Amino acid sequence: MQHPETELIAFVRGELVGPAYDRVARHLESCAACRATRDDVRGALDALRSSVPEPPTVHWARYGAELRQKLEARQERAAARAWWHWPVPLALSAGLTAVLLFLAVHGGFRPERGTVMVFEEAAIAPKLELLRNYRLVERLDLLEDFDILRSLESPAGRRES
Repeated sequence: MQHPETELIAFVRGELVGPAYDRVARHLESCAACRATRDDVRGALDALRSSVPEPPTVHWARYGAELRQKLEARQERAAARAWWHWPVPLALSAGLTAVLLFLAVHGGFRPERGTVMVFEEAAIAPKLELLRNYRLVERLDLLEDFDILRSLESPAGRRES
């Protein structure tokens, strides 16, 4: 039969029950080495128990009163430190809200026309022959000299004076 080395501490502490307890007890009756180990374990556990001081008695009424006092003090500090009571965070949050509201109403940042194709242009692009040469159309937008445009509109390209 194997020595119950791993079960000796549980046996000494009274944690073994049923067939495990009976098996270890029968083995201890016939094995002097395991009885010596059991006695050593018992001595070590007794020495450990005696070296640990007794815990202090708890005064539950006093503990409850201290706990309530600490909780009330924490709630008072939290109420005094509420960020919306401070003028700077309140002003910052109001300013941020105003900026976000302005951007929501006025559409925020819009890219320059010509940098991104607008949805309507993308929808009609296959139907327009002119948009096949889109780069040319973009350059036409750069012509700001209306005299040149008028001369292009007049018959035979003559300038009107």
